[in-house]
Amino acid sequence: MIPYCLVQKTKVIEGYDSVKLLPDLCRENGYQKPFLVFDQGIAKAGISGKIIDILENAGFVVEVYDKITPDPTSDLVDEGALLCRQAGCDCIIAIGGGSTMDAAKGINVMRVNQGKILDFVGKEDKMIPADRLICIPTTSGTGSELSNWIVITDLKEGNKHPIDVRNSMSEYALLDPMLTLELPSRITAETGLDVFSHAFEAYTSNASNPMTDLICEKVMEDVITWLPRAVKDGTDIVAREKMMILASYGGFLLVDCLVHIGHCIAHEIGARFHIPHGAACAYAFPEMVRHIAGARKDKILYTGKILGVDFNGNEEAEEIADKTIRAYKHFRDDVLKLRSIKEYQPDHRMVNLEMAEEILKDPITAMTPQPVSLEDIMVMLYRIFVED
Repeated sequence: MIPYCLVQKTKVIEGYDSVKLLPDLCRENGYQKPFLVFDQGIAKAGISGKIIDILENAGFVVEVYDKITPDPTSDLVDEGALLCRQAGCDCIIAIGGGSTMDAAKGINVMRVNQGKILDFVGKEDKMIPADRLICIPTTSGTGSELSNWIVITDLKEGNKHPIDVRNSMSEYALLDPMLTLELPSRITAETGLDVFSHAFEAYTSNASNPMTDLICEKVMEDVITWLPRAVKDGTDIVAREKMMILASYGGFLLVDCLVHIGHCIAHEIGARFHIPHGAACAYAFPEMVRHIAGARKDKILYTGKILGVDFNGNEEAEEIADKTIRAYKHFRDDVLKLRSIKEYQPDHRMVNLEMAEEILKDPITAMTPQPVSLEDIMVMLYRIFVED
């Protein structure tokens, strides 16, 4: 297989009130009956109603699936796909954050495939490619609108399963920063920290390359600049637009570089303790940096400088990591005021060997630049839940 350095399949539309272009986009592609996927939060905020009005006023008949929950389950995906087929819809429009877009991508896959979505865990090569998906993000974090991964929760096992849908990514992403103006500061901070994690993990993964490194560095630098502004003043439309674009670049990086142990840990602690994904990534970040210190010394040094660290040039890898971690925690806890993991009151009895084994099973663990053992994971989990 040829090792491409830079691949991006999704066509992107960006700008204020660009959601109004949705009818033209559907007509241009011959879409006639959209299947809209969103959650109750989007409905209560009036965002889905606005988009439904735009489509209906343009003459489109729409079907609605508004059952999406955080950490979307396989049952929701399979049900949505069944309803989409039964309604005779010819395209899917996702409106929301990462959970909604992941669910919509899964529904789109199952719109053209037989069986259940979990049948494709680790068997992505058996998947019939699906197109006709438009993603409209309403948060600035996961970048799911441009990524090739979905994360689906199995209620029976209580685990999250990443599934590679690179042949069934969104065909279009519509980025309208006006849709993020009502986003609370807490969610703005959590989702923004996910963007930083995407860039850093892509920057340090085994699949990183010089072309994507430049993008990663710029994304991290700009998150430090614009995320505090968006958290402080949710009506700062310039900051909102910058973060929406940065989030999409973060998703874009997942296609070419993936992420690694930080996200593997975040998937598991998020599913078990109902911690929002961006926050889970932020809690895992310091221990991830500590673990890969010897393998990515120079890149951690560069990241530390982005975070404001003044290195003297004589630091060894461990000290570089420690200084970078302290600067990151200052940004996370003091600048953005992310709440402590202890506020989720996690049951420490669930932080055990079984949990570590599930993390190790995550296929993207292999992208970690420093080999990871069960013992390594147990140490990281202990520090995250007990020492942090």
